[in-house]
Amino acid sequence: MLRPDTNPEAIIWDLDGTLVESAPDLATALNTLLNEQGQHGHPVDCVRPMIGGGVAVLIERGFHAAGTSLTEDERDALVPRFMEIYRECCTDSTALMPYARESLSFFYHAGAVQAVCTNKPLDVTDQILNSLDIMGYFGSVVGGDSTPHKKPHPQPLLTCLDELGVTPSQAVMIGDSGADVGAAQGAGVPIILVSGGYTGMPATALGADYVVTNLSQLPGSLVPK
Repeated sequence: MLRPDTNPEAIIWDLDGTLVESAPDLATALNTLLNEQGQHGHPVDCVRPMIGGGVAVLIERGFHAAGTSLTEDERDALVPRFMEIYRECCTDSTALMPYARESLSFFYHAGAVQAVCTNKPLDVTDQILNSLDIMGYFGSVVGGDSTPHKKPHPQPLLTCLDELGVTPSQAVMIGDSGADVGAAQGAGVPIILVSGGYTGMPATALGADYVVTNLSQLPGSLVPK
């Protein structure tokens, strides 16, 4: 993989699996919902690759892994209950990924503007960012319900860029999944993936411009203007 040919003015971050380890709390919510519906739950390691497409997709994947198929209407009807459960536990075990705070601080002091672009609903995203004391780093936070489309559609990412006042050529996205790659490529933004995130495929197979093994490598890969 080639390094991005840019010194970015803006850094757009994915949340789950990139900046934060949220799988334990998401697994708690999913398994509680599954148990309420008479289904068996899943270990955190099994839930981790289910994350990334939004709540409805996580529910669908969780039920499918338990051996039950849901119609779209059945799946969507369970979203409010999942969110009720998740709001109660979303900061219990969720923590920053290694070197996340250091990377955010590095880009902040280097003068780059930063944003979060996630498929997680906005209210829970804000709750987590505030709990981890990192909200102040971001000039834009776009959640999965902030726009009509979720990643891999480019609209959420383009919304971040508009709110930051930058163009695609001035930005770089940092994520962990194919949804991030799709959104970035659709928006014309270079994409760096962090390996070991929430995806069932190796990061090197997802078509990113550059892959790092952990966030400590980012300052050496990108020097903001």
